[in-house]
Amino acid sequence: MDNEQTKEQRVAREREIEFLKELHQAAQMGRDTLEHVNDNIGPGALREAVENDIFDYSDVCAQVTRKLENNDERPKSVSKLPRMMAGMMIDMKINDQTPESEVAKMIIDGTTKGVTECTTKLSTYADLDDDIKNIGYKLLWVQQKNIDEMRRFLHN
Repeated sequence: MDNEQTKEQRVAREREIEFLKELHQAAQMGRDTLEHVNDNIGPGALREAVENDIFDYSDVCAQVTRKLENNDERPKSVSKLPRMMAGMMIDMKINDQTPESEVAKMIIDGTTKGVTECTTKLSTYADLDDDIKNIGYKLLWVQQKNIDEMRRFLHN
């Protein structure tokens, strides 16, 4: 019976690590994408909003990294290809002449995909400890806040 308990605990730990690594990748992609957007837009309220969102995504990344390090694990970075593709798309579509409403719409579209993915992950890993899942809910909150913040720029 003790062997089964140990195996169950090991499987639960592996699922927690897997979930945390997936959360880190999602938060990193959100942060990196917004940093790239930030590099392509001029000063103003939109830039300030994007910078605040970058900070929130960075906070989730740091929280996940601490949890992983406590388990002698490291976060898994987003591979170069998706980051490069996202960067090229941003460079093609966004510059300091792009209307704020268009930039906000692109951010909302990308973040909405992130919300869908995060919701799916939370459902897939519903059996995990609340302490771990709460980091996923925090990422979901950051994403939703990002969308809500960007909505105010749609009318410009």
